[in-house]
Amino acid sequence: MECIDRIRTNIDEVNVLIDYAKSNIGELSKYQLFNKVAIVLLSTKLEVFLEEFIEEHIQRQLKNHTTKTFPQNLKEKYFDNGIILIYERKKRSEKEKLFNSLITLYSNEEMLISEIKNICPSNKFNYGKHGQKEIESLFSNHGLENLIKKQPIQECLNQMNSLIAIRNNVIHQDATPSLTHNTIEAHIKNILDFVTIVENDITENQQLYYNQT
Repeated sequence: MECIDRIRTNIDEVNVLIDYAKSNIGELSKYQLFNKVAIVLLSTKLEVFLEEFIEEHIQRQLKNHTTKTFPQNLKEKYFDNGIILIYERKKRSEKEKLFNSLITLYSNEEMLISEIKNICPSNKFNYGKHGQKEIESLFSNHGLENLIKKQPIQECLNQMNSLIAIRNNVIHQDATPSLTHNTIEAHIKNILDFVTIVENDITENQQLYYNQT
């Protein structure tokens, strides 16, 4: 996936900031500044990756699955989201489009489902106090429950909680966390480990996720 290639390349921008921090380790204010900027940039790249990955994942699902091969648990999530959207929309024309997507989703005739993205659950990641729960919910809403429950993934998510907590303190309280460049490097490694596990899983399960062999 393109998003996987991008985060592996773009994370080098964080390494540049770490290099600046290392070169200013004797000047505390500058050292802390580069570390703060690095942690915010790293957490932003994590957020972008999560949303881009889910978006690409959705596109592959809807492009290759049909009404017959689309997993039942995903049908239910699309149905529930479609009902909510129909209730929220004010214009009759918008309601009809959503309703037509639901009809397609549950058609007895096998057909492509690329046009039902309008009832797809959101791919947005909301940073907050419960980062791990947000990520788990995001993946589960798109048919990746088994992946997100794997022990190595859970270990990565646990460390991401620390990253998100630091990021929120910097953003919302202008805090100067007592972290070192070593801590940031550990978070980088953790994110890249997470990306690799995700990549391996979707490669091994292309038939299930994307109706591809």
